[in-house]
Amino acid sequence: MLFACSPSQPTQAGAPPNILFISIDSLRPDHLGCYGYQKPTSPFIDSLATKGVRFENAVSTTSWTLPSHASMFTGLLGKTHGLVDNGMSLSEDQVTLAELLKGEGYHTAGFFGGPYLHPTFGLHQGFDHYESCMSNAFDGLSGDQVRDVEMSATPPSHTDITGPRTQERVAAWAAGRVAQGDSKPFFLFLHMWDVHYDFNPPDPFREMFVDPKYAGPADGRLMHNQAIRPGMAQEDLDHVLALYDGEIRFTDEILKRIFADLQAKGLLENTLILLTSDHGEEFLEHDNVGHNKTLFDEVLRIPLIACWTGNIEPGQVVRDQVQLVDLMPTFASFAGFNGKLPSQGVDISPLLAGRSMPARDALSGLFIDGMSLRALRSNERKVLRIDDSQPSVFVNLAKYPKEEFQVMIYPESPRGQKRREAGQRELEAALRRAELFKEILDRRAPNSIELTEDMRAELSGLGYLGKDDPSEEQED
Repeated sequence: MLFACSPSQPTQAGAPPNILFISIDSLRPDHLGCYGYQKPTSPFIDSLATKGVRFENAVSTTSWTLPSHASMFTGLLGKTHGLVDNGMSLSEDQVTLAELLKGEGYHTAGFFGGPYLHPTFGLHQGFDHYESCMSNAFDGLSGDQVRDVEMSATPPSHTDITGPRTQERVAAWAAGRVAQGDSKPFFLFLHMWDVHYDFNPPDPFREMFVDPKYAGPADGRLMHNQAIRPGMAQEDLDHVLALYDGEIRFTDEILKRIFADLQAKGLLENTLILLTSDHGEEFLEHDNVGHNKTLFDEVLRIPLIACWTGNIEPGQVVRDQVQLVDLMPTFASFAGFNGKLPSQGVDISPLLAGRSMPARDALSGLFIDGMSLRALRSNERKVLRIDDSQPSVFVNLAKYPKEEFQVMIYPESPRGQKRREAGQRELEAALRRAELFKEILDRRAPNSIELTEDMRAELSGLGYLGKDDPSEEQED
């Protein structure tokens, strides 16, 4: 679809809903109770799922923070909005979700905890209030003021604990809204950072899932850590996963407190809530750790939960595949926008209402640091192109959901060759459609930005500038 129309109207007549949109950085769905995880990492998030719709097969457009959030905010794939590598800022010609909702009469507010949501990268466009919840030097700043703060004035982001600060600042915003008697519907965006590595949850969450007898070398540092490597002992990897789970439970608790405060202030009435993530995390499933290295399902699959009391039937599970680019046209639909919206996603509100929609493939890409990875995914199969000079790889996800190395390349049997060739044709067709959309849209390319040495050091420490070797002895 080239231009997604949004004919649906809010189901609560005469009152477009408030919208609360939550992105939890680096959150894998298979570590949430509502997605079948056995450890109690997410009691509050699970409660949201029981009150609304849980999407079983939601897919990101890529495997790192900046381009995936740009896709959430624009409804465009990475090569279309252009933010696919460092040193880029979203063009002011792009229409963001906050700009669209502001045009529909919404008050727009955003709170972020990680460096790629910094206004330097342009994702603040359209927000009336946009506030950093990063440490120290960012305290009390919002909007363009954040541009003037050197990143080196804060501790490294991967050791930061932002949840309590987010809770405090959202509470202050909410109190101000109540005091002013603001009757506009609001769009509130929360970027929750703490689940992103390093995994350093505060007490009591740090001890909640770890083996108290563990005395090995592993800790919550995922990058530049000699202990984190292929072939590491299972008890060491289990310790890392336990700390990751502790971060999830900590974030779950912070969200519970935020919601309780909004509820007490009467701000959750007639509110559409949507919770998702920008990407997952790799824990050596394919000998990698972290993200922004591959397009395997451990980084592409994301949670997606939506609820709206009285308007979305509780307890639904949707198995249709949906994508991050679908969020903008869906929010536009619920806000009452009835124009043509340039988006490579579609309005998935029929799925929220229990109706069916045609199945669609999801196109993802990864282009950071000179890479050129592409994936075309359905619930049953994935076509992967690791390099433009190499043939595509066909993976039968129904049979091999973990994308094991030994089945990544089919033997040159007639059947395997046919599947590979058919998958290659499907991928090429999807890439042509995406390129045609980009040409028709004719938006200005992203702006180039100069990263300061301090910002480069910050992003490098997070594993985004250059490739990280899990066996390196260097420490952050």
